[in-house]
Amino acid sequence: MDDGKKKIWICLLVVVLAAVVIGVLYYFSVPSENGSEGFLIRVQDCRGVTLLSEEERADGI
Repeated sequence: MDDGKKKIWICLLVVVLAAVVIGVLYYFSVPSENGSEGFLIRVQDCRGVTLLSEEERADGI
């Protein structure tokens, strides 16, 4: 019985460590802009025109 519990704990530990490693690799591999906190809602293109999201277009804002 103890051998089975030990195998389950080792398997659980491996899964958690794999998730942490994948999360860290993803965090450092995604390019980020300076001061890019939160979600991108509006974007200005190079002409200074504000582009609306799909929700804003549907709402008529």
